[in-house]
Amino acid sequence: MRIKQDFFVKTTVIIVVMVFLIAGAKVVRHTIMKEVLVNMSVGNGMIAMINDETSIIYNEDVSEEELAANAKSAKLFSIINFFDLSTLTEFEVYITILWNIFLLLIIFSLRKKLDIIQAIFLVLTILVLNIFDFNLAKEPVQMLYFILIYVIIVSKSLKDYFKYILSFGVLYWASVSYRDYYILIAMFMLGASWICKTFILMKDKLKFFDIIVVIFALGVGYFLLLTIAKVAMPQEYSELVRVRTRETQAKTDISNLITNNASNPVLFTLDYLLMLIRMMIPIELMMLGPKYWPYVVYQVVITIYIVMALKNIKRNNKSKNIALYVYLGFLCGSATFEPDFGSWVRHEAAIAPVLFILADMYKFKKSRTDMEVRELEKVNQGE
Repeated sequence: MRIKQDFFVKTTVIIVVMVFLIAGAKVVRHTIMKEVLVNMSVGNGMIAMINDETSIIYNEDVSEEELAANAKSAKLFSIINFFDLSTLTEFEVYITILWNIFLLLIIFSLRKKLDIIQAIFLVLTILVLNIFDFNLAKEPVQMLYFILIYVIIVSKSLKDYFKYILSFGVLYWASVSYRDYYILIAMFMLGASWICKTFILMKDKLKFFDIIVVIFALGVGYFLLLTIAKVAMPQEYSELVRVRTRETQAKTDISNLITNNASNPVLFTLDYLLMLIRMMIPIELMMLGPKYWPYVVYQVVITIYIVMALKNIKRNNKSKNIALYVYLGFLCGSATFEPDFGSWVRHEAAIAPVLFILADMYKFKKSRTDMEVRELEKVNQGE
């Protein structure tokens, strides 16, 4: 989505004020959000792991899979702990500096001028990352995988089909080396690309009915996933149901709208589709107070970019469409497990490098789109 306007914001301006944005974000984190983001941080447990303490205390019930992910994250942070850091605050300062350098390098690769919405989105992303993600947590590790995917997608030396394969490969590698459920994100990426290519890219004109078909196809795919898992992987199926039906004490809990649906795959699937809509348009957070409104704005801007990318999928650069498939896989996979909006904003912010591509903040080399190729084929056939 590029807005037609005469006013643009140079990325260098945002880079200059970036230090103030980071400072402001940290003030918010350690004042308004301190109780939920600092006091209850899994970083407390990671500190115990890094310091080789036998007693590891968490402020919430953590699954074995999440505990393993915490341990792997702690292992990485201990490897890069070149300054013998030992406290939560020390690690947060270190991670904030290091990961903002990564973010800065990505910003340098973006367009030199951004429209006003893109500039607002970049500012919000810097704020959200520094409030929620850049601390002793799993999200900085998660972001590294998506930085790698970003490098792959914007590469000028790789063919599009290699970018697609390698992006899938990174997600699969993440499932092996980091968190098991990334294989689900990888499979949803494949499913999303197949649905888009079958029900959107093959159409000369996208109609409202086609959108309904896409949503129905997504529901059918999820229903089949549940059915297969229930028979072939009963333990994993039980864990999936447990995660989606559990309730947290958080104000931002995403509780099921359709209750008592665990034994009914059809109702479970319907609630899943509702979950996707709620995550993309979190209007229910508006009722929780002004401190949640910036996140609502941030999420709505992301949703607009995703909708525009889908609407223009035939005209998009093919590399941008790969980023779209990665995001849709991430969204569908996240909707399977996310317990509350707080977790969702942390995880989604970590995919920021891919979101920059979807927001048209990276300028790809001009190439023929799928629509232009088909039009050229029609002309050649007519001759």
